[in-house]
Amino acid sequence: MQLRFSTILPFGFFLLLPFFSTAQVSFTTLADKQSIGLNDILQVQFIAENASQIESFEAPAFSDFNVLQGPIETSGMSLVNGEISRYQAMTFILRPKRTGKLIIQGATALINGKRTKSNQLRIDVGSATPQSANPYPIDPGISAYRRQIQEDYILQPGETPAEKIKKGLLVVLDLDKTTAYVGESIVSTYKLLTRLRSDSRVSKRPSMNGFSVYDMIELDGAGPTIEERDGKEYQSHIIRKTQLIPLQEGTFELEPVELENKVRFLRTDQTSGSTNRSSLQRLIDDLMGDASGSWEEHQITVASPARKVTILPLPPGAPGSFSGAVGKFTIKGTSSTNKIAAGENLTYILEIEGSGNLPLINAPEWLLPDSITSFDPQITEELNKSISPMEGKKTITYTITSSTPGTFQLPGIEFSFFDPATKSYQTQRTDSIRLTVTASLNRIPGKPKTQQISEPVLSPDKLIIIGVGLLVFGGMIWLIMARKKPGKPLENPAPLQSESIKLEPVHRTISDYLIPPRWAAGKEDPVLFFKELETSIWNCIGDHFELTPSERKKETVIPMLKARGWSDADLAALDSIWNRCEWALYAPGLADADAAAILIEVEGLLTKVQQS
Repeated sequence: MQLRFSTILPFGFFLLLPFFSTAQVSFTTLADKQSIGLNDILQVQFIAENASQIESFEAPAFSDFNVLQGPIETSGMSLVNGEISRYQAMTFILRPKRTGKLIIQGATALINGKRTKSNQLRIDVGSATPQSANPYPIDPGISAYRRQIQEDYILQPGETPAEKIKKGLLVVLDLDKTTAYVGESIVSTYKLLTRLRSDSRVSKRPSMNGFSVYDMIELDGAGPTIEERDGKEYQSHIIRKTQLIPLQEGTFELEPVELENKVRFLRTDQTSGSTNRSSLQRLIDDLMGDASGSWEEHQITVASPARKVTILPLPPGAPGSFSGAVGKFTIKGTSSTNKIAAGENLTYILEIEGSGNLPLINAPEWLLPDSITSFDPQITEELNKSISPMEGKKTITYTITSSTPGTFQLPGIEFSFFDPATKSYQTQRTDSIRLTVTASLNRIPGKPKTQQISEPVLSPDKLIIIGVGLLVFGGMIWLIMARKKPGKPLENPAPLQSESIKLEPVHRTISDYLIPPRWAAGKEDPVLFFKELETSIWNCIGDHFELTPSERKKETVIPMLKARGWSDADLAALDSIWNRCEWALYAPGLADADAAAILIEVEGLLTKVQQS
């Protein structure tokens, strides 16, 4: 429930000012809908929270929308999970000009003296729908994000905490589909739904064996949202939202995620009138420290139910050029030139664009004539993982050359993919190239033949030169033989060059392994720091024990270290570091790090690893 404090007496504002002193400043772009029709109306808000000074607000261009109204400036206060915050909003009422996936860029403003830009939004605009009779919202200053649920943290006489927790605290796993083909993405969203006051942390994360996992970086809607289930409204927090790309057929169970929760309740007393107070009265009593009752705290572990998905095999009849691409794609090929000199390189760029399992697509084979030499292709990609299936472009650069002059017909590159929408294979081919290879530019032309008078093979002048040469050569041989003492072998004969070179194994120090997390620590990004730290730890352990990628897991390493004499305290310290890295992945908004102290601790643990 969102409360507008304009109804409270003016002195209340000054009493509440201390609550804003440490509140975090944010600048967010929000929309009341993510999908609309061509004739629909969209409400977009640029909301600055807890900002003491806002200047130079600049709205984006809205190039794909008509602005029907705005900017509308509003401000107020809200109560979210018992915390009070101020907000100021600029609201625009828009209507799309066309269908498609339209992008609304963020606004910019000078907030507390710092130039800040809000996030961008993607709006899916479909075909036209009947226009609403009243396209303008009743209160454009309060979006769906600002609406808050009625928290259910009061224990009335006769109510038990267990009943409240069972109805008011849920962990769920939502899937956009439960049946898919190999290579077809499935969106899995782990959520915490709550009507209570609680602090939660992930205590066990699920393994997703059999899938390639990609986190959806830009989640739809920043922060918690309101979600209705079974007729009740909950505050919904996304724990993790990923795209799962199946790697093999079969039935798989997606394991639950477990959360440890501390839930707080206010148990009311039996005094007269205590149960008849309004929500606003209870709020004011709580703020003034005059709540009627006593607070109590309960700890409980809640897990999402496991869910099964069925992965279907791809149908038979795949073309010879099919190598696992699933989705919908187009290709385009571009050659740097169609004429080169022998020994020069030609660059050919193939672009694969569309939506599907782009990260798993390999470079298609280019069937070239035997006289053409090709090098390993270079691959880059641009991906948007915030939507499913992910969209983007993969650029593959082929480099070829030939030492044989001539004219060659290079065939086009064939690329095949499976389209789950039509349940069929599709094949595309680039145009062929007529390549001309000329003689090498570095070739020295031979001298033209001219008619000359033939001379005797050995003229007198040539005989004199040959004789002098033989005398000099003989003298050198005599000097060498005279200096060599007979019967005495050469001392310390120089070994062959191939025997003198000894390849030493490459040894990486602990400092070498910790270079990436030390660099990340300087970026003041805790999530990046923990990701690099986790990678460095596994690289050090894997290299030392010669572990394959599939063996680099706790279940393998912990018993191995214990068998090598590690104490329970050292094992617990290493496990704690791993848990902090995992926590940063599942709740990046809460990740924090004393990087210097953690690096010192990890350096000591990795030293023990290399001594094991």
